[in-house]
Formats: sequence, C-alpha cells, structure tokens
Amino acid sequence: MFLVDLLLALAIALLFTAIFTAGFRKRGPWDAWWIFLLVVFLVTWAGGLWLAPFGPTVFDVAWLPFLFVGLMVALLLAAAVPVSRPPRTYSEAVAEARAEEAAVTAFGVFFWVLLIGLIIAVVLAYVT
Repeated sequence: MFLVDLLLALAIALLFTAIFTAGFRKRGPWDAWWIFLLVVFLVTWAGGLWLAPFGPTVFDVAWLPFLFVGLMVALLLAAAVPVSRPPRTYSEAVAEARAEEAAVTAFGVFFWVLLIGLIIAVVLAYVT
C-alpha cells in the first residue's frame, strides 16, 4: 500500500510537472522545476491519502483522489506566478527589487513550513 501510494503520487507529480514546466513554462513562485515537483508530489501524496477513496483502483488504491489533488495544486502554483512588466523609472526598479527580495524570503519560509507540514501529514496518514 505504501509503495503503491508513493509511486502513484510520484507519477502524477511527474506528469503535471512536465506539463506545466515544458508546456506552459510555469513553475509556480519558485524558479526551479524540482521544487515545483517536490511540492506537487508531497501535496498529491498527502491529499490522496487523506481524501476518501473514490473512483477506479490500481492495486487496491483509488487513484482519482491523487489525480484530483495533483491537478488542483499544480494549477494553484502555476497561477501564483505574478505577471512581470519592465519598470519605467529607476525608483520603480529599486522598489520592485526590494519587494522581490521580501517575496523570496517569504516564499522560502513558506516552503519549509509547507514541506514539514506535508511530511507530518503523510506520516500521520499511515500511523492513524
């Protein structure tokens, strides 16, 4: 059960990462594709475990909750990318650089809190 859940979540995360990074060129708020993959994988795994099983099964594991959670998370992360426009003046460029630095720090903290929370959610799903 554990291995099937893990492989199913990984396959779905790889699929959505390939679609969103190669097809749409969106990786969420982070620049690296592997961070997008890691977040989608962990959320897919945790969400698939915690949702009530429904739909067809593969090796006695309902795969539709994993697919649904993976799609929703990938869409949310891709939508979180702000539209950038070139600054018109030097003061706008400086203000934009400061705001971007603050956003990078905030997303870094959010990333680590999210990873720890997702790992705890996956562990609790198997323990309980």
